[in-house]
Amino acid sequence: MTSDARNRPGTYTRPADEAPSRANGWHGDLASVRVAASELRMPGRGYHAWLEHFHAALKPATYLEIGVATGQALALARPPTRVIGVDPVPTINYEFKTETYLFTEMSDEFFARGRLAFLLDGHPLALAFIDGAHLFEQVLGDFINIESHCGPWSVVLIHDTVPLDEASQERVQRTAFYTGDIWKTVLCLKHYRPDLDIFTIATPWTGLTVVTGLNPASRVLENCYEEAKQRFTDMPFSDFEPRLRDALNLVPNDWEDVQRRLEARGILQPAKF
Repeated sequence: MTSDARNRPGTYTRPADEAPSRANGWHGDLASVRVAASELRMPGRGYHAWLEHFHAALKPATYLEIGVATGQALALARPPTRVIGVDPVPTINYEFKTETYLFTEMSDEFFARGRLAFLLDGHPLALAFIDGAHLFEQVLGDFINIESHCGPWSVVLIHDTVPLDEASQERVQRTAFYTGDIWKTVLCLKHYRPDLDIFTIATPWTGLTVVTGLNPASRVLENCYEEAKQRFTDMPFSDFEPRLRDALNLVPNDWEDVQRRLEARGILQPAKF
């Protein structure tokens, strides 16, 4: 692999065969080393820049974010978007720019209490960003709840779907640089819902999966939830890593490519010249 190919924007470079074992052998928690490795593997604009692109292009009437943390991503929304954030322990360091509702509770509680339905007032949710607990079954549950409030033009984004190595994707967090096993959600959705349009943007540090073609009437995932947990929870990362690109439907870190995909789905209108 030449340095030219490795650093070309929009590329994904699978680590050399010895890289996973070397990563697993790092002493201590060298988060900066993992960050550098992830940026070499997936160069280009980061996921916050991608969120800005989605907000600017879609101009969503409503935006839901699961896992607010400091509020950096939530603050990217602009009027007239109505913003809804859910996080049990947010530490807000950013100023919100539009009508924003923040719920300090677990996402399961938020959905069970019907808060999203109330705020949507009969309209479909336009854009959602799942960036909460880093466990496959939790992300899958959040997706199920979110889809039930979506429409044919809705977009759901899932963060942290491209793991770097064995250690950082474990279900119990042992490293500061951490994705958990969210990657299994993509495989699960592809398995049970081939009707969905799913692709993952190769954005550092840990990817961003885009899901469209949503169907609020579908009960497939809800009915298969327990089966899905049994099928995917214990799936070894070593079985998945060699086929990373195909398993995640990885696409370049390039807005024009993603824009064409959204236009093909009718979510964006083609640009007129």
